[in-house]
Amino acid sequence: MANVGPPPASERKRVKVYELKNNDWFDRGTGFCKGVVANQEEARIVVLSEDDQSRQLLETRISKDDGYQKQQGMRARRRTRPRSRDDNN
Repeated sequence: MANVGPPPASERKRVKVYELKNNDWFDRGTGFCKGVVANQEEARIVVLSEDDQSRQLLETRISKDDGYQKQQGMRARRRTRPRSRDDNN
């Protein structure tokens, strides 16, 4: 996968990352997200911490089969549990 650095200030999207574990939400931090296209069939969203750009809060594959919905003025929210690079599927 391509090296992901901080996006230009004009393209930065600030997001809050939470993780759902055993029906409890855990705050993973705040960062800036960027879409990354490795090839024609694999696109990902990467979130780097706003405090430490070398710390990755999230990396998840984008799939047309995932459900998305708007929430409180935000663009979209994924309704299913995001996959991390640690997941095997």
